[in-house]
Amino acid sequence: MKKLIGKYLIIAVSGIVFSFVLAGVAGAVDLEDQKQELEKIRKEMEDSKRNLDSLKNAEKRVLKDISEYEQKASMNKTVLNRLNNQLRSLRKDIDKLKNILDSSEEHYSSSRNRYLSNLKYYYSGIRPDGPVLSDEISKEKDAFRKMLYLKALAEYDKEELTMASEYLKSADREYTDLVVKEKSVSDVHKKKRSEYTIITSQKEKKERVLSKVRRKKESEADKLITLAEAARQMEELISRLEQARLDRERSSARIDFDFETGNFVSYKGGLPAPLKGTVTSSFGWKTDKITKLKSYSPGIEIKGRKNTSVVSIAPGMVVYIGNLRGYDNFVIVEHEDGYYSTYAGLDDVRVVQNQIIGRGDKLGVVSNGEIKFELRQGREPLDPVEWIRIDSFK
Repeated sequence: MKKLIGKYLIIAVSGIVFSFVLAGVAGAVDLEDQKQELEKIRKEMEDSKRNLDSLKNAEKRVLKDISEYEQKASMNKTVLNRLNNQLRSLRKDIDKLKNILDSSEEHYSSSRNRYLSNLKYYYSGIRPDGPVLSDEISKEKDAFRKMLYLKALAEYDKEELTMASEYLKSADREYTDLVVKEKSVSDVHKKKRSEYTIITSQKEKKERVLSKVRRKKESEADKLITLAEAARQMEELISRLEQARLDRERSSARIDFDFETGNFVSYKGGLPAPLKGTVTSSFGWKTDKITKLKSYSPGIEIKGRKNTSVVSIAPGMVVYIGNLRGYDNFVIVEHEDGYYSTYAGLDDVRVVQNQIIGRGDKLGVVSNGEIKFELRQGREPLDPVEWIRIDSFK
């Protein structure tokens, strides 16, 4: 957050700083413009407060929606658990009844086979044709008694077979009813499961919206803090400009420095890097990957080794030394033909205001190895990469 605030402040304050620097060269400062700029920042603060309030209300609405989805999901989860238990119980009963049904079918089949076998024996005991001998009468009586026994047994088996058939039919009906009930409960379970999935998906979508709203809210809060700090620093700077104007009115003295060529544009593509390292943030407009907010960078960021010296890219005069909260110290150097270079993020400044410096002179040290560097022609920001030798970054 501190780095973000520093970036905002560099952009917000750099315009007025350069107004001060350029005005110092020209000998006049339009303080009214700076006061108008201050009012503009204050207006932006009011807009930011309204946006922040709106985002807070949006956050409350999304939280309410998420709470409702959580309640619905919880209810559906309870119903799903109950249906799961019911399905397990039904499937257990179905398996048990299936075993009973298989046993009943086996018993019915056994009874039927025994019944048919007894009928066969019964109907096979028919009296033979022709005369019956006396010794065969006894055998016939035995056969008759056997037939009576078989008849009684067949009737018993028939009755048992009928009972087995009825029991089998009852078991089959009960099994069919359970299967139908299981399918009905399973269909309800699938429907509730689908509803639960949809509710969970909607809840997750709202949570992503909430995360996005909170990121925007945090960004807006940071912006508000930044604008407040920019307004405070601008008020201080206006006060200093007032004093500088009075000092200039009392003295017309001016310090000059020697030019190398008298034509700064001739350095384009050949200037040394202020810090050896890698360009981690480029010049111009860019969109933040998280907040999706667009921001403009009037310079580049360079990351090199820690505790490294930062040097001037060309001869000039130190015309401004300042400090921005969260961005450490920064130095502005005036070069020939109205060009200016800014070095921000210095831990230890090694120059003083109005000091004449040469190319490669040490301006300060960066403990974390990171600086923000800007190059301008008057107030117009330029892309430093187009002016610095690429091999000098290494």
